[in-house]
Amino acid sequence: MRSAPGMKMARRRFLVSLPLIGITTRSAFAADAAAVPPPDAQRDALAVIARRFEKESGGRIGAHLFCPETGAALSWRGEERFLMCSSFKASLVACVLERCDRDVDDLTHRLAFVDSDFKDNWAPVARANRDAGSLSIAALCAGAVTMSDNICANMLLRHIGGPAVLTRFWRESGDDVTRLDAFEPELNRPSADPQANTTSPVAMARTLHRLIHGTLLHPHSAALLRGWMISCTTGTHRLRAGLPPHWVAGDKTGNNGKDISADIAFAAPEGQAGKSVIMTAYTAGGTPDETRFRKVFRDIGALAPQLVG
Repeated sequence: MRSAPGMKMARRRFLVSLPLIGITTRSAFAADAAAVPPPDAQRDALAVIARRFEKESGGRIGAHLFCPETGAALSWRGEERFLMCSSFKASLVACVLERCDRDVDDLTHRLAFVDSDFKDNWAPVARANRDAGSLSIAALCAGAVTMSDNICANMLLRHIGGPAVLTRFWRESGDDVTRLDAFEPELNRPSADPQANTTSPVAMARTLHRLIHGTLLHPHSAALLRGWMISCTTGTHRLRAGLPPHWVAGDKTGNNGKDISADIAFAAPEGQAGKSVIMTAYTAGGTPDETRFRKVFRDIGALAPQLVG
């Protein structure tokens, strides 16, 4: 259903009032261009980090880092599949924003809570607003990304038509790998179908690049997504932990409380958006603990500055 004219105008005023948060035009390069081989030292460093984690935890890790401007890239198990867990929420919010760009949806529209959602779900934003009975789509988007609120995500996922619609969004945006098959919290659990609810580090890095730097979203919508990811509260001890203090980063994490931890991120030196790096990392299996998670994600993130030269 298309928004009423008054609602369209309200949304446009809402978007125009927002800063672009460092958005730059990136038509001069593409994420799918052939990667420039990184120096052996960088490639070896990622291998050492990954092998140490896999030996100590008994699981596996996949990672992909690339600089869109130079094409320099690092990868470990980059084409293998991993469960996304809550890291899918960045794409979900992008899908919602793209619907708003087409006037199919409106950020000011409110969605009502469903009582059954409040059972066994991490939901700090939804629970804090339960008495209000509803939240705007904008607030649900913010909650899903900045606080990884599962109820906010499930409400948005239902609103757009379910996991299959998000999977179609990925396909139409050029991602032939990533797929979603379930809602929270079921999507965090292994399925009889090994491809269910999974992505690969390379596929998600390319998707994140297209969402953040490409033309899939209106510039103001891309700015919203960037801003919410920069304000993400759950990634303090993941990829961004390895970056220099003067870098600006946004991310979306995921985990299953056991062997899986995930993080997808973009980062650049402050005031130098033309020197950006896209990073994705996922773990699976074994018996890793939080100390190992923190170290491996921090060490991978610390490789990012070496890709921009």
